[in-house]
Amino acid sequence: MTVEQILLARQPIVNATKEIVAYELLFRSNEQPAEFDGNAATSQVLLNAFTEIPIAEVTGGAKAFVNFTETLLMHPPPFSKELLVIEILETIELTDEIVTAIIRLGKNGFTLALDDYIPDTKYDELLPYVSIVKLEIPAIPKERLEQTVKHLKGLNITLLAEKVETHEEFEYCRDLGCDLFQGYFFSKPEIVTGRKLAHNRMAVMELIAKVQNPALSIDQIIKTITSDPSLSVKLLQLVNSAAYRRPRTIESIHMAVMLLGISRIKSWATLLALSNIEDKPKALITIALIRARMCELIAQTMEPKAADLYFTVGLFSCLEAFFDMPMEEILNKLPLSERVSDALVKMKGKPGLALHTTLQYERCKLDIIHWNLLEKMSLTGGEISAAYRQAIFWASEQSVFRS
Repeated sequence: MTVEQILLARQPIVNATKEIVAYELLFRSNEQPAEFDGNAATSQVLLNAFTEIPIAEVTGGAKAFVNFTETLLMHPPPFSKELLVIEILETIELTDEIVTAIIRLGKNGFTLALDDYIPDTKYDELLPYVSIVKLEIPAIPKERLEQTVKHLKGLNITLLAEKVETHEEFEYCRDLGCDLFQGYFFSKPEIVTGRKLAHNRMAVMELIAKVQNPALSIDQIIKTITSDPSLSVKLLQLVNSAAYRRPRTIESIHMAVMLLGISRIKSWATLLALSNIEDKPKALITIALIRARMCELIAQTMEPKAADLYFTVGLFSCLEAFFDMPMEEILNKLPLSERVSDALVKMKGKPGLALHTTLQYERCKLDIIHWNLLEKMSLTGGEISAAYRQAIFWASEQSVFRS
């Protein structure tokens, strides 16, 4: 099985301050059902994935949570103990052999996590051997969840709340005592009706509007960027970063525009401005980078001459979360083209299809992707998965956003 036949997705796991500390990695082959299902990934798919794909690069060095089948529990491959967290699925039959294998893995230094834990079941016998218990929040009634958390905290077990989809759910689980949280809640806006845009966000919005204004000349856009010293310095750091591997140093914004083009400079200036919003997690910047790059890579097959536009669409898909405002309201304040606006609001046109594909792949919802339309444009599942991995690697190289 080649790397092109393995589809890989990841879901972020964050701590109480919304910093990414790990990812759950999900695998399937092209022949499996059109969704990422931890139970469906065969041992062979997992073995090939860990052999063919540089997992440390996929996770940026963070821990990787991986669902283990019975076969892998009984015969674990030589995976890194420092990198791997073994997830024990609730569907695994707890034979004497399996329990012995789990105990042996723990004694050998592997971190063990119990998936989708339900209290008062046969899986309680595994609690002395696991470090992490995952609680599927929508599946457990609140009263029982509170009792379960209290019981497990007494056992000194790290609690991971999964399928956390809203900020309210995150705050509830955090206040309850959960330690880790899995889901894309932080990439969604915290919309409060009637709330005004905070001053620092207003300043960022105004800067983005200026940079994106099609009526401004290149010289005027350069002047707008250079009038903000912090933005200028970060932009030069970015274009001189290892990601671009340039033979000589770019010393001015004007030179950067000449080499990268005004469209890319506009996008970078926008993203750097967004990174100045203080109360948003850095993980949101990472998501914006991955979406932008993945849309751009899809464009290279779908519509190569418009790759910069696709990059902008992917980047701007995170604006709701940055500004905590509905997309339509944001677009009323920004001078964007109709193609970009239609893609962001209606998923319309080829850019909209690229964004829809990117978002659903990010959320591990392969069954919702319009594969028939992608196939007509000569895009396969393997190519989409490769674009996702390339986008992850590329985003990890943008070190200026981690400072």
